Amino acid sequence: MNVREEKELGYGNSSALNGNGSSSIGMYGQDGAGDAGLIGQNGSPIYESSQGKQSQQLADRRVLFMGPPRSGKTSILSMIFEDMMAYDTLGMMPTQQQVAYQMVGGITFYDFPGIDYYSETHSTMPDTAVFEGEHTSLVFVIDSQGDLQTALATLHGVIRTAQSVNPQIPINVFINKVDSLSEELKHDIHHDIQQNVWKTMRYDNLNSSMVQFFLTSIFEGVVNEAMSRVIQSLVPHRSSLQTILDSLCSKSGLDKVFLFDVSTRVYVAVDSSPTDPQIYKFACQTLEAMDYVGELCQEYVQPNEEGMVKQKVTFDLEGGIRVFIYQVNTYLSLLCVGNTQVIRQKSLLEFNGSKVAKAIRQILPS
Repeated sequence: MNVREEKELGYGNSSALNGNGSSSIGMYGQDGAGDAGLIGQNGSPIYESSQGKQSQQLADRRVLFMGPPRSGKTSILSMIFEDMMAYDTLGMMPTQQQVAYQMVGGITFYDFPGIDYYSETHSTMPDTAVFEGEHTSLVFVIDSQGDLQTALATLHGVIRTAQSVNPQIPINVFINKVDSLSEELKHDIHHDIQQNVWKTMRYDNLNSSMVQFFLTSIFEGVVNEAMSRVIQSLVPHRSSLQTILDSLCSKSGLDKVFLFDVSTRVYVAVDSSPTDPQIYKFACQTLEAMDYVGELCQEYVQPNEEGMVKQKVTFDLEGGIRVFIYQVNTYLSLLCVGNTQVIRQKSLLEFNGSKVAKAIRQILPS
């Protein structure tokens, strides 16, 4: 992999949206025509970890992490938000108190103590008020190699309680610890759990359309993509962000554009084209490389008045693929994927990237 990194100081301000909510950010298209703004081709994490009682005030936009003890929910959050290595999470003690992690967009993740309906020593259901709110999402983590019968019984109880309070709450089931399983066994476990949940929900007259399932593992990088998909319904101004990224794609001739929370490698927004899991995995690896190079080079560049060193990075890869990364602010970066010919027009991408970055800063102020 050949890496070339450039850094630039400072940035200006821009109005991101028109009065009707549509984007007007000063891009130029591939034919050179303007779109009120892109030119065409022809850190440390913002989170706060806190511990306290379940009765404390919860954030408006929140993701509730629940599951049986030892299901792996705390390991997932520690790896993403505290930058722990996967193996370092294996000996962690069970969660005893509610822990909160905050990321960009005002989204807060809450790690709850393990729930087991059949045990007198573990926590039972938290207060029903935690499920309230139109910007609340639930993640329930199941150990795919553990006691599935008990885990599913606990999941059904959580779903019944959550939907009795908030019928429209998104429910995301993480079928965790699948790294050592064969592809056939992964498929069978996924199918069995999905059918069990849907059947029980139909019997209880619950809304099964709000439930989605993910195969996850802290060792395979897939958990970051699952987390990205979970937060999509919670990101403020999601449709406006997607419109801006679609414009960047079309005006610059790019194949894919992500807006990443760099420290967690969770994407906050993505263009509307289908996302290939391999492209996402590759994007995460690219961000890791960028962080490493950034640490090596940062001492040679003076930060701007906000203490930020703006990064513009180009990665050349085999197969004619090139990646361009443009830093939006201290926490967010645009990651653009395209062919070598497109991203070779660096001045175009820098201009368009600067316009899009200004619009995003207007929509998602840090």
